[in-house]
Amino acid sequence: MENRFIMGLSEVSLAEMGYEVHRSGATTLVYTSARPDLRELIPRQGAVGAPSCLSGRTGIRIIEPDLVVRPLVHGGLLRDLSGERFLFPQRSLRELEVSTYLRSHRVPTPEVLALRFIRQRGLYRITVITRLVPQAIDLLEHLHAGAGVDTASLFEATGRLIRRMHDLNVYHADCHLKNILLDSRQEPVICDLDKARRFHYLPRVAKTMNIRRFLRSCRKWQRKGRIELPADYASNLLKGYRGLG
Repeated sequence: MENRFIMGLSEVSLAEMGYEVHRSGATTLVYTSARPDLRELIPRQGAVGAPSCLSGRTGIRIIEPDLVVRPLVHGGLLRDLSGERFLFPQRSLRELEVSTYLRSHRVPTPEVLALRFIRQRGLYRITVITRLVPQAIDLLEHLHAGAGVDTASLFEATGRLIRRMHDLNVYHADCHLKNILLDSRQEPVICDLDKARRFHYLPRVAKTMNIRRFLRSCRKWQRKGRIELPADYASNLLKGYRGLG
């Protein structure tokens, strides 16, 4: 196999992870070898899938019955400047690589099934297709619902999940309430790994920054009146992270 490169990642490496590459004009599709039907199911241009009402997941589309479609969009000031257009597509390839790595170590995160890149005037529009986590709801929406929520257990379980990620030297720059899903058993699942990075060694300061990022998101949504948290939510998170819960 010719060792061609797709945005900095060799096709040999993608093949070793179980993915194939198909190019058609300005569009490049990376898809799992286990789902060859995706090559025909995902259009070369235009929107992928249909609008969804997945709880707490704005902008998400779906291909029935089990494919979640997420167009990548800049956050912050860049959202107004460039919206869905990216100078480089490496973020989504990192997501695929980190997701595959975490899943190989049984860390719960949605399986990345395909990536679509469309190059237009030197910029890229990127779509990420993952497997649906059945009956999932993000942690923010679950806490917003309020009634019957065992916050101590939820934050301890979330702390354990973050610790497992850190033990594998993965840093998730967007580790916040909306990027923690709860599955049908109310077990936490880490998602949206396009800002995650895998390191040979993750220093303690990076781990601390990651935890502080998550706790800041808790305080932000509490200030906005979306959730009401008990005083011990942070200690419960750390209890789980340190393996005490």
